[in-house]
Amino acid sequence: MVSPEEKISVVIPTWRGRSHLEALLPGIATQSLRPLEVLIVDGNSADGTEEVAAQNGARLINLGQNLGFAVAVNRGINEAKADRIAVLNNDLRLAPNWLEKLAVVDAPFAVGKVLDWERPDYVDATWDLLSQSGIPMRVGHGKRDGAFWNQTREIALAPWTAILLRRDYLQATGGLDEKFESYLEDIDIGMRGLKLGFRGRFEPGAVAWHRGSSTLGAWHPRQVRLSSRNQLRLLAKHGCTNWWKAIVGQGLWGVAAARHGCFADWLRGKWEGARSFEAAAMKDNAVAVADLEAEIFAVSSATGMDRFWQLYWALS
Repeated sequence: MVSPEEKISVVIPTWRGRSHLEALLPGIATQSLRPLEVLIVDGNSADGTEEVAAQNGARLINLGQNLGFAVAVNRGINEAKADRIAVLNNDLRLAPNWLEKLAVVDAPFAVGKVLDWERPDYVDATWDLLSQSGIPMRVGHGKRDGAFWNQTREIALAPWTAILLRRDYLQATGGLDEKFESYLEDIDIGMRGLKLGFRGRFEPGAVAWHRGSSTLGAWHPRQVRLSSRNQLRLLAKHGCTNWWKAIVGQGLWGVAAARHGCFADWLRGKWEGARSFEAAAMKDNAVAVADLEAEIFAVSSATGMDRFWQLYWALS
């Protein structure tokens, strides 16, 4: 078991998130396990973020421009002093023992149960999975909280919404791929770590609450474009051996984007992703992806299958 006395740095990427930080930072200061430092990496918000950081004893790193999640987090990790780093979205609220609960988990990375800010009886995030189509699943998202989500378990992939990481894991994987910019970069590093034999832990006793999509908003055109592009980048990097599944999954996601008025942004993302598509460098990860997809089916069968996955299984 890891000693909770080990020093931990907290890294918070942010852009135009002053109001969110005003809610998050006091909760970090009152954690039962106090971190060594809090680093706020700002994409030049010009909204008074520096004042909030100073008021709460956090160190501000201003990147001068909004360069995306991956760049901001990598910069914060590189400047962090501790060997374990907690990465937090700015639109979170943490239970008072969140950090303490994760600090005793002996794993390369650990995440807790993230609940919906507005509907706290519902799950926002737990762990992640990836299908052979390149479409990931945020396990539990939108499901009512219950016994299934209260079981500690080993996991392959984790959302970086609220995560505690060991530096040796970050060094071995090389950190987040900055070509992803924002969205799905956490899936990518998880797949690279899985290839190296790293697996993490889900500890449901570490609870947080998440607003979700608060920077741009759900189905924002930029979010759709980047997600669409990065789905293809996941396929390019980690192998695709079933092109029919890829077509089905990508097509269904395109239909969902169209229903939200974002078909042109979906198409633009696919064009950008196709232009940068490279031969898969990790073909042996295709086997791991098949196993992860099987887990998507198992979890969906146990907790209720969303319409997207119902159609995916029916068509593929």
